[in-house]
Amino acid sequence: MQTEYKGKTVLLLDGYGRQIPSILHQLHELGCVVTTVCESKLDVGYTSRYPQKRIVVKGIRENKKVYRQEIENELKRNHYDILFPVLEVATDICIDGDFQDRYRNLKIIAASREAFLKAYDKQQTMKICMENQIPCPITKMDNETMEEFLAKIDFPLVAKPRKGSGAAGFKRIMNRKQLYKYLADGIIKVEEYVIQELIPEGGLQYGGYVMMDRDHKPQSTLVVESCRWFPIDGGPGCYIRTINHKAMAAYSNRLLECLDWTSFGHIGFIMDPRDHTPKVMEINGRIPASIKICEWAGTKPVKNMLDLAYGKTLTPMKKRIPENLALRYFHTDLLWLIKNPNRLKAKPSWFYCRKQRDYIFSWQDPIPFFSYAIEHILTYRKDMAKRRH
Repeated sequence: MQTEYKGKTVLLLDGYGRQIPSILHQLHELGCVVTTVCESKLDVGYTSRYPQKRIVVKGIRENKKVYRQEIENELKRNHYDILFPVLEVATDICIDGDFQDRYRNLKIIAASREAFLKAYDKQQTMKICMENQIPCPITKMDNETMEEFLAKIDFPLVAKPRKGSGAAGFKRIMNRKQLYKYLADGIIKVEEYVIQELIPEGGLQYGGYVMMDRDHKPQSTLVVESCRWFPIDGGPGCYIRTINHKAMAAYSNRLLECLDWTSFGHIGFIMDPRDHTPKVMEINGRIPASIKICEWAGTKPVKNMLDLAYGKTLTPMKKRIPENLALRYFHTDLLWLIKNPNRLKAKPSWFYCRKQRDYIFSWQDPIPFFSYAIEHILTYRKDMAKRRH
C-alpha cells in the first residue's frame, strides 16, 4: 500500500456506478479515508468493504437539485480534502464554480469546466473532430439546414441525444419520411440531438483511455477493442481487451489536446467497415465503467488524478501496455450469451477465460458483484426500455 495520500478524506460520488469498486480499491491502496454517496443499500459503493462511511440519499440519479443539495450538505457537515465525482451529472455539479469558490482547499477530481462541457455535447465533439482532421461520422452541423445535410449523405441515419451516455435514446432512421415524422412528432429535436450517418454493422467498437497532464499533454494512452456488447444491436461493451493501435492512440491524444483537457479522458470509437477507419463517436465526460482495465494495465489512473489535483508532475508511462488483457462485465455478457444467435461463433469464445477480470468482481471485495446483480435484476426492463432503438 502506498502512503502519500494516507488519511486524505475523500467524498466519492455516484456510488451506484460499475466503476466504483475499482476506484475504491485504488483509493484504499493510496491510504485514503472514503465516504461514498449512494442511492440504495444495494449500490456497490455501499456494499463494498472499502468505504469508512456510506451515505444513502433517494432520488439523486433522477433529480439534479436533490443531488446538489446533498453534496453541499455533506461538505458543510464534515471536512473533506477531495471531492471525487464519477458520472456526468455529478461532475457538472462539482465544476460549476460554486464549489471552487466556497471550498478553496477542496481538491475536485475533474477536467476543466470548459473542456468538460465541450466533451459532454456530442455535437461539439464532432465539430472539433472535423476541424482537426480526426475521423468521425458525417454529422449535421448547427450551421446547415436539414436539406443541406441530407444532400451529402445516404440513409440510414442515427440520431442520439447530444448529452448522455451509453446507447440510451438512440434512434435509427431508415428514410426521409421517418426522419421528418420524428421531427414533426417531437421525438427528435434538432437542438437536442446529433444526427449523423449510421456506420454499417460489422465494425467493432473501441476506446481510448488517456491521462493528460496540466499542460494538456498525454502521459499514458491505452486502447481497447470491444469484442461483445449488449444490447446486441448496439450498446455498451460487455467484453473488452487491450490492443496496440497507434492510429487510434494518436487520434485520442490529439482530440484531448484540442480540448485543452487535463486529467483522465475516455474516447469512444467505432471502426467503419467500409474503409477500416476508426471514427470518434463520443468523449466520455464521466470516468468510464471500464477504468479497471487501466488499473490492471498499470497506468495508475486514480493516483495520477490525485497527483494532478495536488499540483504534482506526472511521470510518462514508459513501459508498453500488455495486449489482450480482457475485462468482462459478466452480468450483461451472460445476457449476450443468452440473446445472441451466433453465440458459439464468437471470437474470442465466451468460455475463454485467460488474462481476464470482471468489471465489478474481485476476491478482495466480492459482495458488490452480487448486490449489483440483485439491484439490476429489479430494474432490467426499465434499463432495456431506455436502450431500445
